[in-house]
Amino acid sequence: MPDADPGSRHIPSLDARDWYTPDTHLAWVVRRAVGEAVWPVAEAALSEAGRLVPQEIEPLVRVADRNPPVLHQYDGRGNRVDEIEFHPAYEKIEQTVLRFGVVHGAYATGWRGLPSRAPRPLISAVLYLFLQSDQSITGCPIGMMDAMARCLERNDPDLARRYVPRIAADDGSHLRSAMFLTEKAGGSDVGANETTAVPAENGAWRLYGEKWFASCPHSDLALVMARPEGSAAGVGGLGLFLMPRVLEDGSRNTFVVHRLKEKFGTHAMASGEVGLRGAVAWPVGDLRRGMRQMMDMVQLTRVLISAAAAGAMRRNTFEALSHTSRRTTFGARLDTHPLMRDTLAELVVDHTAALTALIGLSELVDAADAGDDEAAGALRVLTPLCKAHLTERARVTATDAMEVRGGNGYIEDWPEPRLLRDVYVHAIWEGSSNVIALDVLRAIARDAAPGFLSDLERHARAASDGPMGPLGKWLIAQTDDLRETVAEIMTRSGDAQQIPLRRLTRRMATLAIGARLAEQAAEMARDDANGRLGWIAARYLARLGGDATVATIAEDIGWLAHADALLHGGPVPVSLAETAAQAATTALDNRTG
Repeated sequence: MPDADPGSRHIPSLDARDWYTPDTHLAWVVRRAVGEAVWPVAEAALSEAGRLVPQEIEPLVRVADRNPPVLHQYDGRGNRVDEIEFHPAYEKIEQTVLRFGVVHGAYATGWRGLPSRAPRPLISAVLYLFLQSDQSITGCPIGMMDAMARCLERNDPDLARRYVPRIAADDGSHLRSAMFLTEKAGGSDVGANETTAVPAENGAWRLYGEKWFASCPHSDLALVMARPEGSAAGVGGLGLFLMPRVLEDGSRNTFVVHRLKEKFGTHAMASGEVGLRGAVAWPVGDLRRGMRQMMDMVQLTRVLISAAAAGAMRRNTFEALSHTSRRTTFGARLDTHPLMRDTLAELVVDHTAALTALIGLSELVDAADAGDDEAAGALRVLTPLCKAHLTERARVTATDAMEVRGGNGYIEDWPEPRLLRDVYVHAIWEGSSNVIALDVLRAIARDAAPGFLSDLERHARAASDGPMGPLGKWLIAQTDDLRETVAEIMTRSGDAQQIPLRRLTRRMATLAIGARLAEQAAEMARDDANGRLGWIAARYLARLGGDATVATIAEDIGWLAHADALLHGGPVPVSLAETAAQAATTALDNRTG
């Protein structure tokens, strides 16, 4: 065999050893969220996943991405079968992730010895690690299993008792789950959907219609929106139904898969077009509340989309940090050049903010499910905000990380092309940015704003003392201003009410995430005498003032002396955070004053 190209030594290889240990913010923020009693279990799970994902999942993902599923509509005798064939790599990924317990732990006691269900922040953190590699399978098929289980538990105890243990099984006997919502007639306007439901025997219904985007059409169970015969038009007339793939007598249910979509990304996952031909289904909960019940599933899938965005941002950041720390250019290590350090800092700020947002959302899910009305209101607003904002930032970081790697970042031998393709779906799935903005408006109209604003103010006040004090006080003032802005917009009608929504929701998301970062930064400075998170929080919130405001922090070059710790995790003088917080506050006041 000929020798390897000697020039290859100049190109750093991928780091496939451990993705948990280098992510210092992950350990810090999860420990804070789950508490000391759960932390030993959490740390062991995260440490194991941090090695499992790069060493076992990543090689499989590369294969599955290049071998998409194939639809076989007929068997050799001409029978309609609509079977979807997956590459063995797909099956292996699915089995590995589920056996790890990412769904099971959320719905069963005893996972890894825990006396109760795993807290949602821990489940989200484990998913965040898997999603750094596998956006297709963990991101959608497995995520929908989790979301369906929650939807059934919240809306139909009988169906939940029957199916949730099987959906959440970790022994290979799981029931794959999906939701069939989108139609040609409706799209984002779900109220225009045309699928109908007709009562059948033994309390069942039969569904007739076409679903245009049916992700995972091979699933054992699907939640389907349909209009009961004689119901009113619009969203209010839609009911929610649970449709099995195989009936109790072992026969196939009467729906067909017309074709699979050829997609820009998430190649390993099957998305198809489904025709319902009198398919048997059971009503879920109160048929008069179909859309509201479906939103319980959508709400958690949006949280999981935030996890996917955060995971993608971390992976892109990790690849950029790893590459630049081992690449030499112009006689120096690439990550020692000031301009590159500034680029890397933006990536670190984004992934840190995204992880903080994800864990914050997850804490709200647990609180809301436990009956906390204020948390439920905050979750109702913050979930769509984070979904829109984080997916937008994920697209930016994917592009920037590709540029950091250079020409190799554009080549399919490396992970950046797949990561770039895969993150784009998150901006569309479960609502584009415009749909999300309207959803936030509806939530505000239904009195969810007080819970969101109280949540924002609570985190801001927690940051109002110590080195983050200037930013904390500024955030409190912004909460008051936001309260007035929201109230004023709700007095408008028509065009005047809709036009500012995208800018408003982007600002709301940044303030909410920034307040959590500032609170955590204050804790880190107080408890660990570390200003790293404070500098990151100040730089993140400075974005609200545009490039000129960010420049007041980025161009104060004193931070370059602490760049290694800021970028990779480590101790930073609290004075650096204090200076950045004051600079950001002054600049922001000047921009808005």
